[in-house]
Amino acid sequence: MSAAEPSLKQPTSLWRRRYERKGMLYVLPALVLFAVMVAYPIVRSFYLSFFDYSILEPDAARFVGADNYLKLLTSPQNHRPFWNTLYFAAIFTPPYVLLGLGIALLLNRVRRGSVALRTMIFTPVVVSLAVSAVMWTLFYNGSFGMAHKMLEGACHFLNFLPAYALTCLPPYLVIAALLLFSLTLLGFTFFDKAPLRITVPVSCLLALGVCVNLGTFWLHESFGLLAAFLATLIPKAFVSLELVAAPAEGVLGNPRWAMPAIAAMCLWNGVGINVILYLVGLQRISPELYEAAEVDGAGRWQRFLHVTLPQLGPTTYLVVLLSMIGAFKVFGQPFIMTGGGPQDSTLTFVMRLYNLAFRYGKFQLGYASALAYALAVFIFVMSLFVRRLNRPTE
Repeated sequence: MSAAEPSLKQPTSLWRRRYERKGMLYVLPALVLFAVMVAYPIVRSFYLSFFDYSILEPDAARFVGADNYLKLLTSPQNHRPFWNTLYFAAIFTPPYVLLGLGIALLLNRVRRGSVALRTMIFTPVVVSLAVSAVMWTLFYNGSFGMAHKMLEGACHFLNFLPAYALTCLPPYLVIAALLLFSLTLLGFTFFDKAPLRITVPVSCLLALGVCVNLGTFWLHESFGLLAAFLATLIPKAFVSLELVAAPAEGVLGNPRWAMPAIAAMCLWNGVGINVILYLVGLQRISPELYEAAEVDGAGRWQRFLHVTLPQLGPTTYLVVLLSMIGAFKVFGQPFIMTGGGPQDSTLTFVMRLYNLAFRYGKFQLGYASALAYALAVFIFVMSLFVRRLNRPTE
């Protein structure tokens, strides 16, 4: 080594050492708090997971080894909460991710009023979970809930739609086709400069609207002549088919509707986070990539598939991972809204863990700790699986 070459290891000055010691003193309260409130409970719960331990009889703790983990797999009481949690994750995570992406794509194209729209979409995220759960419980109430009334109206429409389409829609379509043909023969063109994909749908909608107004009297179920004729041919044409019905006790009181209702509430409460994450990812995409794709002749859909989605790979990985972890750990919403009912249809794995540890006089902290670590291992394995499916690209 030449004399002119500087030394690789510079001696630390006295001022630097004092500065670092003072910094450690500043960080020490946070480290102590972390050790007491986070690190110690993690280590202690892992230790208790190998014991038959109850907080009511701490002196009677008995080492059982891996029996708690074996009982976790063999006990039927744990199977229903586990499948409920998987079902919630399956119906919640895909729309949670896709809806966030769709809203972000729309907001990214808005220039005027975008701040107000982003604030409105993100507002439910800052609302307290308890407040949101109570509010949606009232919405779902079977007696006066607004969401329940809307569901009843939608079910009534879906039940009557097949019969209505069977009797009324074919005549409307025939009349619309005749009207369009007549207008074409007369030379009426209202959309000369519009492209064909706009001309045809708009013309059909206008003709259909006219025919609906004209055909109301012909197809009215009380005095319409055509409706009476069709009713004689098809006696049950105007009768609701009862394909689907809103539960009279409310969606939260029905085992089939309760979990989707909770998933809808969680979707409303948290989709704003995904929107913000996707907006950040969209704004980081270089406009030069879109310009190059447009020069190469790529259309809007091709630019989305080959530019937007690949560039959003890291963001999508993060959103899917956080959404999946949140779905597997869901607790507060079903706990407040249904308490795990009806018939344990919304009893999640974390709620089962909570009931074992703190409810019904059980206080089985050892068994509950085993459930907690089993859930942590399952989430870790699923995270590795998601990472392998959607690796972030640089």
